[in-house]
Amino acid sequence: MAETDEQIGALEPPMLVFDGSCGFCQRSVQFILRHERRHDLRFVPRGSELGVSLRLTHGMEDVESMLWIEHGQVFAQSSSVLKIADYLGGWWSGLGRIGSIVPAALLNRVYKLIARNRRRLSPGPEQCLVPTPAQRTRFLG
Repeated sequence: MAETDEQIGALEPPMLVFDGSCGFCQRSVQFILRHERRHDLRFVPRGSELGVSLRLTHGMEDVESMLWIEHGQVFAQSSSVLKIADYLGGWWSGLGRIGSIVPAALLNRVYKLIARNRRRLSPGPEQCLVPTPAQRTRFLG
């Protein structure tokens, strides 16, 4: 029996599109790598060919946000952070569930405030994200 594109998409692991030139974003990815339990999340720098293609495909080319892509759905701004918390599991997931009862408009305001100031929140020289050999295969683009 042939699988449909929708069925294949349901089998694919989630992807996080992030700003690879931002120290704050790179540290966020490092945080995820340190705390994840599943180890199947794929990371895509937003400026890479794949990152640009994903943003165009999902109509998010002008969105200045991390994007969580899973099962053909795209989550941006605070929704992407809540998906990350759920992915991390444990008490992070609990924090995400608590956050999900806060109105999205309020959470998105906080997200935008942090996003606008992310370069100031990560002062000092940019640190390159250097994944381990095992993690390297999960970085696409």
